Amino acid sequence: MIFSKIKEHFLKKNIQQVSKTSKIVVANSEIKRIGVLTTNELNDLYDFSSIVKTKFSKYKNVNLYSFKNFNKKDVKTFNFFTHKDFDWRGEIKDPSLISFVNEQFDLLICYFDTNNIFLESIAQLSQANFKIGFSNVNQSVFDLEISENLKSFKNVENFNSELLKYLHILESKDL
Repeated sequence: MIFSKIKEHFLKKNIQQVSKTSKIVVANSEIKRIGVLTTNELNDLYDFSSIVKTKFSKYKNVNLYSFKNFNKKDVKTFNFFTHKDFDWRGEIKDPSLISFVNEQFDLLICYFDTNNIFLESIAQLSQANFKIGFSNVNQSVFDLEISENLKSFKNVENFNSELLKYLHILESKDL
């Protein structure tokens, strides 16, 4: 219990430090690689991997990573992470999660609309060029926030429609 509080403290501190020193970088390059960050529960409910592959079909490389609650019976896979993948100082221990964070995505889509220190930390540490998420999370994490929630599939569709509009605008502009 005490280690989880210490871990959360260090994660919050890391998010604050990274947000103070990070610079907004908008690349002029075409979007080729998309990273998706969500929770396992939301992914099971809405199947974001299918949604992203159909809605964003012109983008060839899509990687999805999900946060799930730790269960000793679960088998560790490369596209899930838990709070156990962080040490007590809030540093990432899992090599596949480190690889996801270090991947140079052109776009990181964060499908979570509630505060989750582990998801926020991964989004903040991500080397993605452009990060998009929901406005009621942590404002320092995303480059673009869309005001929506994940209460229904219609809301997910609205979020994706707005996301596609912004991507179309960003791709058509010479930044």
